[in-house]
Amino acid sequence: MKNEQQNEQVLGENHGVVTNQGETNPNIITVPIKKPIEINGEKVNELILDFTDLTGKDILKIDTELRMDGRPGGFDSIYNQDAMLKLAARGIGCIPPDLEKLHGADFFELLLQVRNFFIQW
Repeated sequence: MKNEQQNEQVLGENHGVVTNQGETNPNIITVPIKKPIEINGEKVNELILDFTDLTGKDILKIDTELRMDGRPGGFDSIYNQDAMLKLAARGIGCIPPDLEKLHGADFFELLLQVRNFFIQW
């Protein structure tokens, strides 16, 4: 899924997006998927994770959501799959159940990309 800003960009390698000005934004990651799905009424064959505007407040909201969903530890680890799913959904601009429709291999790759981003952040 692409927003207006991303429509003017060309994909860089696997991580980051190269803008028209030749600068790389390492906070945007493109994840190609093997089996397209529908998100927000649009069929997609790649997912664009944009963490440019992610704040501590967003992370705390995810922690609260997890606790309310019955996970007493909340966002207790970068290896918490539910936390990575919620971060991915925030970065893509969809809801977690949309991403749960992904083929297993695509789902696993998405969560690995999110985890790796935050490990390197």
